[in-house]
Amino acid sequence: MTKLTRQVFDIPANIVLEVCSLICEHELEHTIMEVDNDEDTISLELQYSKQDRKVIHKIEDMIADNSDEDEDDDEDEY
Repeated sequence: MTKLTRQVFDIPANIVLEVCSLICEHELEHTIMEVDNDEDTISLELQYSKQDRKVIHKIEDMIADNSDEDEDDDEDEY
């Protein structure tokens, strides 16, 4: 029996297509939990096995890279 882990990710709208492409490519089980128009994010619950961790790390990196860019943009405004 394969143990599945469930985790919720807040995906910024500007990278949703890239993340969804990875999810489909690796056939990960997913559920849309919430759409936050104020934060411009979509919350997805992903179910994955140990073998899928590499993809999950890639998604986490994409989210982190995007939030770093947002912080840089915020700093430019001052």
